[in-house]
Order: sequence, then C-alpha cells, then structure tokens
Amino acid sequence: MGEESVDPNKKRHRKKRKNFLSNAKKYAKKGQMGRGTKIPEELYQYFVGILDVIKQGIEDPDERKSLVTNVLERTKGEELNVVGNQLGCRLVELLLPYASPEDFQRYIEVLSPELRRLCSDNFTSHIIETLLRVSCERATEHLQSNDELEEEEEVPKKKVKLENPSDKYTKEHIDICHEFTVKICKYALNNLEDFVWDQYANHILRSALKCLSGITLLPGEKPKVNLFREAIQDKKGIPPHQTEMKYKVVPDEFKEIAKDFGNRLSAWPQFKDLPYQNITSALLQVLLYAVKNVDKNLTKSLIKKLLNESFAPEDWMATGTDEKKDEKIDIDASNTKDEQKLTAGNLPPVFESESAVRLLEAALFVSRKKMYTQIYARCFINRLGQLATMPMLNFTVQRLIDNCNVKEEFEPMFEELSPKFGALLACGNTGVLVALAKACLRIKAKQIQFIQNLEKALNCSDAENQKHFPVQCLKMLPLGTNDNNKDYFINVHGSVVMQTILDFQRPAKPVSGLLELSSEELLYIFSDPKGCHVADALCRGQFVGVKARDKLIWKLKGYYQKLALSQHGSRAFEQIFEASSPEQKVKIMTELSDKSNLLNSTNYGRLIATKLDLNTFKVSQKKWEESRKKIDK
Repeated sequence: MGEESVDPNKKRHRKKRKNFLSNAKKYAKKGQMGRGTKIPEELYQYFVGILDVIKQGIEDPDERKSLVTNVLERTKGEELNVVGNQLGCRLVELLLPYASPEDFQRYIEVLSPELRRLCSDNFTSHIIETLLRVSCERATEHLQSNDELEEEEEVPKKKVKLENPSDKYTKEHIDICHEFTVKICKYALNNLEDFVWDQYANHILRSALKCLSGITLLPGEKPKVNLFREAIQDKKGIPPHQTEMKYKVVPDEFKEIAKDFGNRLSAWPQFKDLPYQNITSALLQVLLYAVKNVDKNLTKSLIKKLLNESFAPEDWMATGTDEKKDEKIDIDASNTKDEQKLTAGNLPPVFESESAVRLLEAALFVSRKKMYTQIYARCFINRLGQLATMPMLNFTVQRLIDNCNVKEEFEPMFEELSPKFGALLACGNTGVLVALAKACLRIKAKQIQFIQNLEKALNCSDAENQKHFPVQCLKMLPLGTNDNNKDYFINVHGSVVMQTILDFQRPAKPVSGLLELSSEELLYIFSDPKGCHVADALCRGQFVGVKARDKLIWKLKGYYQKLALSQHGSRAFEQIFEASSPEQKVKIMTELSDKSNLLNSTNYGRLIATKLDLNTFKVSQKKWEESRKKIDK
C-alpha cells in the first residue's frame, strides 16, 4: 500500500520540472541573456531558435550535419564567451559529439590553455567533460571493431554512429583525440588534491576514470538523452538486480593512468574519511568500477583498505547485542530517531552514512569471491534481518544478495531473512523479496522454501487460502487486509516476484493458482502495465507445462478481443498467441474476425490486426495458415 502513495507523488514531481528551453525564452523577455558570461542578444535568440529546431527533430542526416557546422561556425572567435554562458554551454554540449574534426579540434585548441579556470566553472566544466568523452570515443573507436568479445555491444553502437556527421576519422584526428584524452586525464591526476573537493572538477575526475577504463554506463546510470538521439534508445542502462558491466577496449596507456588514480587516492592519509562525504564517495564508487577492468589486485587492495579502515575497522565494537535484541523491536514503528540510535549502536560505522553505504554497494558489485565473503562476514552476518527492514539500508541488503553466487553463502542469508518476510511486507521493503527470489532462481536453491515463506507471510499457507496466493503476491498484501476492490493495485515488486516464481523448477502451486482465477480476473491482470509481464512468464516459463498453457488459452476464450484492445493487454495477447498451437491460433483468429471492426477502434487493436494479417484470414483461412507457417519457420 506504501507503493500506491509513493508513485503518484513521483509523477506529480516530474510534471513540475522546469523546461530549460522555456526558461531560456523567459530570461530573454526579461532582457537577461542567461546566467554566466554575457553574449549578444542576437546570438542568444539564435541559440534559442536552434534549440527549438533540434527539439522538433531533424531526420535528414545532411540537414543535421549542416546545422551542427553552421552553429559551431557561428561561435568562431567567441568560443570562450559562448561556453561560459548557460544557454551557449548547453547548445555546444549537445553539438560537440557531432562536430566535424576541424570544429572539434578548434574547440580543443581554444579551451586547452584555460583548463585550470574552466574545470572549476559550473558551465564550462560540462564542456570539458564532453570534449574528454567525445575525444576518448573517437580515439578508441577503431579498437572496438576488432574485439570479438564486444561484438554484441557494438551492433547498437553502429546504429547510433549512423547519426554522427562524421563516421570515419583520419589518423591525424584520432591521434589528436588520443593526445587530448591523455592530456586532460594527466592534468586531472596532477591536480587531484584540488579537484577532489571541487564540486565541478570532481565530475571531470569521474569522467576521466570512465574514459580510461572503458566504462560506458555505471550501474543504475541512464544514458544522457541527446536531443538528436531521441529516436535511438539502444542502451537503457543496467537494470536493477543485474551484476554485469560491459567495458570498451582501451589502450594500455589509459589503464596505467587509471592505476595511478587508484594508487594516489589510496595513499592519502584522509582516505578512510572519503567514503563519508557525498562528493568523495561518488568518486570512489567510479574508481572501484574503473579499476575492476584495469587491475584486479588494485581492486582487491582498495576494497580491503576500505573494509579495514573505513567500513568496519578492527577497533569498532558494537554497543549492544545484535539480532536477538532486535527481534523484540516493533518493525512497524515509524520513529526514525529510535531507528538511528539502533543503527549507531549495533551496526558497523559504514551503515551510519548513506554515502558510505553507496560505496559499500559498489564494493560488493566489483569484489571477487574472497573479498565478498569478507565484506559479508564483517558487515552483514547476523544483521541482515535488522538491515532489511530499514528504509535506506534494505537496498544494500539487495545488492549483497544480487552479488551472491555461492550456494553455501546464500543459504545462511536466506535462513536469516526467512522469519522477516512478514516484516518486509509490513514496512514496504519488498525489493528484498525480489532480490531473494532472483537469487533462488540464479543459484537454484531454496525455491520451495521461498514460496512457502511467502505464502505464510501473505496468510495463504492454509489449503483453502492457497488459491489466493497469486493475487496476494501481485498486490504484495497479506490476505485479510482491507482491500477487497475488484480493481486492485498490482505492485511492481509483486509482479516481478510472481514472474520469477513461475521460472522456478517447481512452479505448480502458483501456476494452478493463476489458472483457477476467473477469466475476468486474468483479463484484469494481463491488461495492467505490471501484470501483463506475468503472461510472458506463463508462456515462456521453462517449467510451466503444456497443459497449463492450453488451459490458459482456453480460459481466455471469448476475451481475446478485449485483451487486444488495450495497450498492455495487446502485449500479453501477443505472448499468448505465440505460445499457441496452430489449431489454437486459428480459433483465436476466428474470435477476432467475428468483430474485427471493434478491434480497429483502438490503435493497439489495429496494430494486432495488421501484425496478424486479419484481413487475409477473413478472406481465406488456408492462405493465412500457409503464410503463418512460413513466419513460424
């Protein structure tokens, strides 16, 4: 129920976000040409017009190329003044990735002498970051095509490169970009002591580490939306509960500089205090992700140093007992002061600071088996139940479980959290249940026990109540809670848990529970944005039997028309149709053709009708069957 109250607030908050372009126009009406350096009114209005054009979209590559060239040509001789202005900085930042070699090199030449000042400026620091990122991409682009391991990642990249005005670069330009990348990174390294504490230059340090190690996206990071690339969204970031990162191929020279960053920072006397400030913790997080691809020994030594000196020092002592005392505490209590006292008394110092906790999560992500075990033993063991029910720290428990790949370590974690399923539902920290479910699936352990514990927490363990388990799981609410509405809220975590359970080796109980629901209830679930993905698991599940799928297809007979009309229902419809036998497909098509006009009443219905070639089926069933056989092959 907590989810219901949170989501609408987030949406309202997003609606209230200020639009950069509309704000720029308001500034112009007031006679203010943006913040930062002053630029002529005529140039400011020109930039506003260009941003308007970009926002509307330019499909023709030649038009894009000429726009980029013309705008960057207009800034000639005014580069420093333009990038120091808020609007000018934003526009140049958008256009530099598409700049011709000549324009790009011009910006490098003009800005290089002013690096010290520009790196600490709130606007120009973004331009330095963009120059660094783009120069690194151009310097290492030729290395990617020769690497077979990165082949899968390169396919979408090539699609994106088609949008770039200059696909191929001369050796001279590549060398210049290589030299500039090395120059900026070494400059950042030489000024490390100053840049670490500067809120703008600190981001340049992070960008340098990303470039040197070949990082494309950090865990949880979404790709920056360049207005030119709105139609191309090949990379959507690393989704939750995923523990793999892909790196680009980079020269050994880059890796050596990245090692220097790690060695220099770890040698600082104040290194143990860095995790406890937001700006330095974020830098250390990027450093850990970077050195993972550079030097395994350095990664190990950094994590060990953090663990011994910062996260859980040897001289740290708990001021109270751990789990036994915590069980007496009311989980539902919302007194944050008591919670903070509890945290401070019984948990290692790392859990007192959110910035340190985020760094701990990064350490879990990059650590290998032995270091992972040490972190688990020093920070988490016998404390998981307490941590999992806390608002901030439950995410750290999720990352711990996500990165566990050893059955012998996972089983004690599961046993420790088993009595807390009810408490996790009560406090709304259901992400921990998602992490546990995914770990049970990944490690192939404790799957039956997970279902049993969840049934018990949802009050569905009795024989007569087991049929309610699927719906209560989707709601993430125990049976008997005041929620008897037919139009109930489907929790996103509940949907993911149900999908994961359906992939377990023995999903008989949840499958039979879903198939016992009425056709109207199945229609409601499959038409929901989160519930429609349950149809995927039912149709694709390795251990879901053919008879169960046949029963699902039979249960929805007479409802396929309604299912295909809605946005999310049409998605579920496609999955069910693909899982059907040829005979079942004909029956479904017959049902759709009876009221084909109704199907055309919505965009989604029309798409289904076109995709399945409903018109051909109405004219000749045999022709449709023949064409369908070819498609299926």
